[in-house]
Amino acid sequence: MYLRVGEKEGADLMSVWKRSLLYIRRHKFRNFILLLILIIVAAGMMIGITVWQGSRNGMKELQKTYGNSFTIKAIIPKSAEDERLWDQVGKVPGYPQYRYKGSLVNDELIERIMKVDGVTEYCKEAHLSLAYFPEIDLIDGGYAADVKFEKETGEVVDPSGIYQPLVSERENRVNGCSSSELLNYFRSNALEIIDGRPIREGDKHQILISDELAERNHLGVGDQILVTQLFYPTLDKIRVTGETEMPVIAEEYLTIVGLFHVNVSQYINEMPVEDDIAGNYMFADIESVTELYRENGEAYGEAIDPEYTVTFFINDPARMDEIIENVKEIPGVEWSDYDIQIETSLYESALKPLENVSKISTFLIIFLLIVSIVLLILILRIWIGGRKKEMGILISIGETKGKIRGQIMLEGGILLLGALILAAGITMWSGGRIGNALLDQMNAREEQSSKKEPMEFPTDLNGLEEYNEQFEIHSEAEPVEKIACGLGAAEFLACGAVLYTVLLFVVWIETKRIIGRRCISMDIL
Repeated sequence: MYLRVGEKEGADLMSVWKRSLLYIRRHKFRNFILLLILIIVAAGMMIGITVWQGSRNGMKELQKTYGNSFTIKAIIPKSAEDERLWDQVGKVPGYPQYRYKGSLVNDELIERIMKVDGVTEYCKEAHLSLAYFPEIDLIDGGYAADVKFEKETGEVVDPSGIYQPLVSERENRVNGCSSSELLNYFRSNALEIIDGRPIREGDKHQILISDELAERNHLGVGDQILVTQLFYPTLDKIRVTGETEMPVIAEEYLTIVGLFHVNVSQYINEMPVEDDIAGNYMFADIESVTELYRENGEAYGEAIDPEYTVTFFINDPARMDEIIENVKEIPGVEWSDYDIQIETSLYESALKPLENVSKISTFLIIFLLIVSIVLLILILRIWIGGRKKEMGILISIGETKGKIRGQIMLEGGILLLGALILAAGITMWSGGRIGNALLDQMNAREEQSSKKEPMEFPTDLNGLEEYNEQFEIHSEAEPVEKIACGLGAAEFLACGAVLYTVLLFVVWIETKRIIGRRCISMDIL
């Protein structure tokens, strides 16, 4: 009876399969040890890969949600000495006013940037400082403490009359914006609208205040607040003359369109002034702030617009650099006069725990890869080395080295396949638990590191800025509490490819060391 070539190859392949399965059945303990090691290594690598992938996806989601904006503001020198950039327009002695002649952020620039592909929205901002609220009782801060001190002691905090606590305790900063929903405070949920609606583009004479301030003054949505600007050159005479009528140069009634709640805690003592207290924050439409700012400037010499900062939002965070480059290619704009910053402060604190999880899982993957190589070399050397006699017999009866090597590779491959399947089950059950437990630990560590003990008042000016920072509230994205650590086909195949490569490499090297020698059958027999 004669076999064709194809039939002989099929028979050879079948004999290899039979011998492989027979060896696995006969040497159960030895193969069980190898299988157990492969399961541990494969499960560790799969868990590391899924946790790494989950952390990376969490980072991408954070960047997609909060990392989709950049800000533009004009670079304006702090000194007005350069006459090429400044014109003195003030008419009131002792209160000089200057108009900046350089590049500014204006509506024309905003309109041109909005035409750039990928730019979807913008928020225009400006601040009105020292707005006086004659009918509003602000939440007590440092100025109220000075008023109390003067009433209790009869002493004057500032005899010159320039600083008057009775005036300052009713002064506040108004944050103007074209859309309050796009402000970091509201995007991060540090402040949350609980009644009414936010400030929207096109609003005029509208304002948002906190629920605490509204309750303190018996106000609600639809009520009006009088906001004024005072003429400071004559304000210092009030204490001397005893006059009570304030020198108002601009005023406007703003309608409360919404109330917000402060969701974050704030360290407060007698030091932070009223406009640093979150409950006193006010947000008005940009048109009203601009109007009051101009009226105030006109009283001193010339109506001047405030310094605007504009935040632009894009539809694809991955294109951020490309879109900014396209913005800088807008002709006729001296971009060296502007500061363009990618907004990252909102999500940096939430990103750190995810970055730490990613680093730990990366280390785990690399560590287990090294361990798997070392372990497989040691175990397979013992596993293959104990089969010298078997290989010698096979060579003596005419088996080729390639078939012997293939049989051992097939045996290891079968065990590894079983290990991968079992490891996949372990990973699907434990991957999410391990990943999120690690994330919880990183979040707790980040929260703990961000907590600082209250500082004592500094003895020098160098520590004053840091001292004042402890009273501020920061708009930050809430930390990611859960990451998806599911095992997909890609992760399974990636782990399998790595381990099969290591297995085949080690088997090749070890079998070559043994059966590659001449007269191996004579050495063994």
